Amino acid sequence: MDKRDPHYERKQAILAEVPEIRKLYGVERRTQYYAYTIVALQLAAAYAVRNSWSGALALGFTIGPYLDAAVLCLIHEATHFLVFPSPAANRLLGIFTNIVLMIPLSEIFRQHHGMHHKNLGDEVFDVDVPSDFEIRVVGCSPLRKLIWLTFNMLILPARSLFKLPVHTDRFLVLNWVVSLGFGALTFFFSRQSFLYLLLSFLQSQGFHPANARQVQRHLFDGDDAKRIVDGPTTYSYYGWANLLTLNVGYHVEHHDFSHIPWTSLPKLRELAGPRWYPEDKAYHQRGVWDVLNFVLNPDISLADFAH
Repeated sequence: MDKRDPHYERKQAILAEVPEIRKLYGVERRTQYYAYTIVALQLAAAYAVRNSWSGALALGFTIGPYLDAAVLCLIHEATHFLVFPSPAANRLLGIFTNIVLMIPLSEIFRQHHGMHHKNLGDEVFDVDVPSDFEIRVVGCSPLRKLIWLTFNMLILPARSLFKLPVHTDRFLVLNWVVSLGFGALTFFFSRQSFLYLLLSFLQSQGFHPANARQVQRHLFDGDDAKRIVDGPTTYSYYGWANLLTLNVGYHVEHHDFSHIPWTSLPKLRELAGPRWYPEDKAYHQRGVWDVLNFVLNPDISLADFAH
């Protein structure tokens, strides 16, 4: 275990108090059906707008980003091997779910996400932390922050490739072939469908309420927008939006216990109690205000992500 992991000591302390939490470890096979459903919905939406530019734009800026945000959460769950007992089956599910993004992310994410957990906030090993170059270029400018956020889903994998090495194996090759192949087929089948999927992908972690999670992970809203969450360098959110995104709002809980599947994270919080997961340290809302505040607030810069 990397000693820089800020959650390791918390985990040991919680287990010392509530050892029955170990019973929550395991997999949640039902997650696969959620994955099949989300992919089917995205494919159905892409097919529905195949002859309509206005439909592609309308859905690509509204429901599409929410569906792709769910896709990213599904890939995340498979990355932690929390769907099937077999690592290979989890990797294949991630590759399958990845197709609607059209950009191969699941295997690179799998290789680098563990470093994010062990080195949370580290400027070198945590690929979620913007580079010094990004911080200097974007600064506090609302326009540059808007551009950065709009193309965040392209910047993030590029940063990941730049920061850390990638091991090539058959799963990585399969991920690239399937995702890029599906994107090419979609482009030739219908430019409108391609546009819809592209907009859904970009806005899922872009200038859209579906991406409130990313800015909330680092910044408070309201008058205290720059204050970093007290405690273990991250935050949680317990509202209704967790229904759409596999309880991804239980972020502190997940970083404390990454071997517990999403369906059991509320139970983890219940067992550990408010001492470890207090309500007053969590967000109570999630929506468009969070991304607007990030872009428009002149006191917020990308440097606030580098913690």
